[in-house]
Amino acid sequence: MTMDSILSRLILYSLLLMLVFAPFAGFAPLMLIILIAGTYWILSPIAKILIFGKEEKSDSDIAENKG
Repeated sequence: MTMDSILSRLILYSLLLMLVFAPFAGFAPLMLIILIAGTYWILSPIAKILIFGKEEKSDSDIAENKG
């Protein structure tokens, strides 16, 4: 995972938090679902690295190393 990916996730997550705590949040239940999904989206790569100890390689990375 690159730093750009982590940075973009943090920026999007902060925008999501701003939307959830907005004063005119008419879609509060939907925003709660999006908040839960965003939390999972942010924390799952971090948890994978902590559990497995290293970043998993994608199929495109493996294909680039072969050729």
